Amino acid sequence: MSIIVCGINHKIASVALREKIFFALEKLPLYLQDLLSSGLTKEAVLLSTCNRSELYCETEELDGIKDWFCRQGINGKSENENETLRHELRSVLYVYQGQKAVEHIMGVACGLDSMVLGEPEILGQVKVAFSESCTAGAVGSVFHRLFQQVFAIAKEIRSTTAIGACPMSIASTTMILVKRLLNSRSNQNIADAKVLLLGAGDTIQLILRYLQNSPAKKTWIANRCIEKAAQLTDIYGGEAVNLNQLATLVPQTDLMITATASLEPLVTAALLKKTLAARNKKPLIIFDLAVPRDIEPEAAFLPGIQLYCIDDLKTIIQENHTNRQHAAEKAQEVIRIKSEAWMLQQRSQDQVSDTIRAYREQIEAICEAELVKALGQLAKQQDAETVLRHFAYGVTNKLLHAPSVQLRQAGSEGRLDILRLAKQLLTIPEFDQKAI
Repeated sequence: MSIIVCGINHKIASVALREKIFFALEKLPLYLQDLLSSGLTKEAVLLSTCNRSELYCETEELDGIKDWFCRQGINGKSENENETLRHELRSVLYVYQGQKAVEHIMGVACGLDSMVLGEPEILGQVKVAFSESCTAGAVGSVFHRLFQQVFAIAKEIRSTTAIGACPMSIASTTMILVKRLLNSRSNQNIADAKVLLLGAGDTIQLILRYLQNSPAKKTWIANRCIEKAAQLTDIYGGEAVNLNQLATLVPQTDLMITATASLEPLVTAALLKKTLAARNKKPLIIFDLAVPRDIEPEAAFLPGIQLYCIDDLKTIIQENHTNRQHAAEKAQEVIRIKSEAWMLQQRSQDQVSDTIRAYREQIEAICEAELVKALGQLAKQQDAETVLRHFAYGVTNKLLHAPSVQLRQAGSEGRLDILRLAKQLLTIPEFDQKAI
């Protein structure tokens, strides 16, 4: 079996493609059950974030795994459209095996493969994905060992390199660009803006932390569960509202930031078009940080609408990459060394497991042969005690024959290391010659 990484990310797939193959957290058990029932793998972890969708598994069925992954992008439309999507996914799909796969998983957890280099949120997302896969019964001994090592290395790299210094995130990068955009608009700033936030997850909470330091003129938090939005307003201020109030709130809004887990757009181009008259040509800046997207892409063509998706943050993010490149290189070297050590340990574990399995099969074969002989004797009404003694004697002799031959040969060759190893392996007590 080989450890495999199969997926797409922000480096090779646009947000328009990434949103078509997204493993929603609440549906992870269903995806994993389907994968396990296919017989392609016995261990798997699925990870989906705004920047990537990846499958980590242990398998020899590489083509089957790639086919399964690409099928998850089927969107229920015509077979021709589904086939086109599968072809598009296959054209950008990356696959890593063995040590390269382990290095990649470690790099992802450390933030080295993130759009924002070193961003800290990804480690939490990997931990959640691992936990959900454990709950779904998709994690065995190999992945349990692997991910414990992954989490330990992520912690080590953050404490021993500068990759985690002054951490940035998608949220903080968004707010940097927001500030630039508002300043370019007649020197406006956050204090002059009315802000509408859609969602109540980690990204929106980070946005709210920023707004605590630079308060907006007015802040609304809209969420499908208004109680969760109200919990955030209790901490950060603002007003909790229902999503069905968007038509009323959008005309008043200067800045909208969305980051929900919805699988369908929450704000349509039609809804925004209806609000244009009420806005009286007042521009609206929208940052859609969700994958799948919360805002219909067609909204970007409406007058006065400045719509940005997560891929539009790359200019500022590149500045962060340049500043952290040395730390990233140091972290990558740590990962290379650690992944190599883990793979060596894994190969040793595999060899041990294979040896134990082969030895068990050998012992079982000996016992089965003696058992068949004993059962035949009992069927002939032979004395049970005599049969059992012969059975025990036969098993003992056959078990001792090969080791005895090897030990005698080692002794005749003066290979005392073999004798010491045999005592240790078989837990043989030291022979007390004084007792003779």
